[in-house]
Amino acid sequence: MTKTPALSRRTILKASGLAVVASSLGRAEAIAQAGGRRVTVAMPVSPRVLEPVREVSNVLFRTAYNIFDTLITVDYRDGARLKPGLATAWRRTEPRVLELDLRDGVRFHNGDVLTAEDVAFTFGPERVADAKAPGHALSRPFLGTIERVEAIGQRQVRVVTRAPDPLIEQRLAGWAGQIVSKRAFLAAPAFEAWEKAPVGTGPFAVAEFKVDQHLLLKAHDAYWGGAPTVREVLFRVVPELASRLNALSTGEADIITELSPDHFRSVEAMSGCEIAGGPIQNIRVLAYDKHHPVLADVRIRQALGLAIDRKAIVDALYGGRTTVPPGHQNPTYGDLYMPDYPAPGFDPDKARALVKAAGYAGQPIPYRILPNYYTLQLQTAQILVEMWRNVGLSIDLQVRENVGAVVNPPEGRGIRDWSNTIFWNDPAGVLVRLFGPNGPTQRVYKEWSNAEFNEKAAVLASSLNTAERKAAFRRMLEIFDTEDPAGTVLHDLTMFYGKRKDVPWHPYPIEYMDFRAANMG
Repeated sequence: MTKTPALSRRTILKASGLAVVASSLGRAEAIAQAGGRRVTVAMPVSPRVLEPVREVSNVLFRTAYNIFDTLITVDYRDGARLKPGLATAWRRTEPRVLELDLRDGVRFHNGDVLTAEDVAFTFGPERVADAKAPGHALSRPFLGTIERVEAIGQRQVRVVTRAPDPLIEQRLAGWAGQIVSKRAFLAAPAFEAWEKAPVGTGPFAVAEFKVDQHLLLKAHDAYWGGAPTVREVLFRVVPELASRLNALSTGEADIITELSPDHFRSVEAMSGCEIAGGPIQNIRVLAYDKHHPVLADVRIRQALGLAIDRKAIVDALYGGRTTVPPGHQNPTYGDLYMPDYPAPGFDPDKARALVKAAGYAGQPIPYRILPNYYTLQLQTAQILVEMWRNVGLSIDLQVRENVGAVVNPPEGRGIRDWSNTIFWNDPAGVLVRLFGPNGPTQRVYKEWSNAEFNEKAAVLASSLNTAERKAAFRRMLEIFDTEDPAGTVLHDLTMFYGKRKDVPWHPYPIEYMDFRAANMG
């Protein structure tokens, strides 16, 4: 077989489309600096709703963090340690029972004082626990181990899990653990109205939300953590990066998101502006639908992964500013992290052999993406298509305008872009939550399943023995990466921002954008 030359750096750079197309943004309603009236954030897309148990997306993570609080909080300014949030203390009284003491004097955006009834209701049947509840399906990967939450008087709650759960504290500190107002929820005319204007205890309340346009948050001066130092935060949808850069340059935006490294010099040349951010606790991946007639053959899925030169992508598009992890892992996993586990390999010759052995006859494999949800998403996809073509695979790249057309197209899935946020400092928070038997891969999208993977997932999610959990995790990685790929790891996701220097906001190593006073200078 004639060896096809590897893609050159020049080819990759050409595919990345680095030219900026001039564009403009309409004048913002107000231009204000931190400590004044408003901070404006320009971002490419908006969430569809603001209720955490109805959407799991990077853009909702970014915004909703300012609307809600959790019982236990993760302090990203102090090594992601668990600290008191709406609960001041907690203790395990039995293997399946966690009791928490609530903070006094916490007020919701509607003025109500937080009680144990609000907490019990948050996790109760009306919102998430019942199979017919509107938040049931999406909350299960996060909260599915919880059997019930009970109020013990006004200031204490008891959380009972179905089995001993080594991660229950982290679940309560993570996504879907946000506490809502019982009275406001029941007073909403319909759930559709509630999910566009939910009531939490966070530092900002929802003032106005228009999907695909903007989200305006107003300061909650009675916030238990201290009144915000800004009066409003405006998240504006500005799809094109060129327009976001223009908004930053003219002062119409104080912060812009999804900044790509090839535009760093543009920001550095702007008076009073700087770059912030970097790799975050999120792994950029591809997801495969093994029920697609071509992808049903494991050799094709293996070839897809082996064809990718991840280092070339990281170097060419990101200037080496992110890393390729050793499998689906992150150092935040602590004792369960395995730095000796091999990173995804690049072996185009082996990929070609697998394609030939599978009897592949050139059938197009659909690869659906959004144009700009992730930094350099389209450019990355174009490079991947060329790398796959280089080993004999024909890929039909389809750029869609909304996420529904990517994850649930009527004609069926093939390959899609995804990213996996690490909410908990534990691998169960990703591999089990997203790819396990109750995760969206198997339950919602129905793209992939593996019996042994699910058996090991049960061990990882419930065992209290570190060695046993680590062995189960390693076996899950082997299945995910090589034996029966559910997808493949690309690199650690980056989150770069351009910002005005006089806005004293600091990014976290996760998608959350925190505008609490403690993170504003």
